[in-house]
Amino acid sequence: MRTEGKVGSSLQANLTIAAPAADHALLASLGDDLRFVTITSVVSLALADELAVQVTPSGATKCERCWHWRDDVGHDPAHPTICGRCTSNLHGAGEARKVA
Repeated sequence: MRTEGKVGSSLQANLTIAAPAADHALLASLGDDLRFVTITSVVSLALADELAVQVTPSGATKCERCWHWRDDVGHDPAHPTICGRCTSNLHGAGEARKVA
């Protein structure tokens, strides 16, 4: 599928990275922080014989605070334009990041 003109920024991209076992293990070691390393909103990993990257445009809503495209934007009626991650960071315990 061609996505030219459909992804306006890296944060609007969903990545699927297919990688051989050693590369997959290295990428998986980053956990959820892989999306921050790739500067995207979503990254999925799959095992494969060869390295391949698929980019698709997000179908989620853009958070006005962090600009990540997430399905949970508006989950809190008190903060209808921000995502769950931002709600937690602003009004809760916040996120735990290990790498990035």
